Amino acid sequence: MALNDACRFNELLDFTRNRHQNVVETMAEGVMEMKERLSYEDYVSVDARIQYFLDRFYMSRIGLRMIIHQHC
Repeated sequence: MALNDACRFNELLDFTRNRHQNVVETMAEGVMEMKERLSYEDYVSVDARIQYFLDRFYMSRIGLRMIIHQHC
């Protein structure tokens, strides 16, 4: 890989990391808003699926951030 390509790749990783900096807060706001809008019974019925999604989502996010930090 040429030096210029490596620099551009690092810039892309930095841009991606910075762009997703507020993801945790945004997801939390979304879950709180959904919880407010759904009835208790509806929320309880989807709670396990939401938790499963969030667990997978955040584990993927942690893994990607770790790879980005190792590279940069």
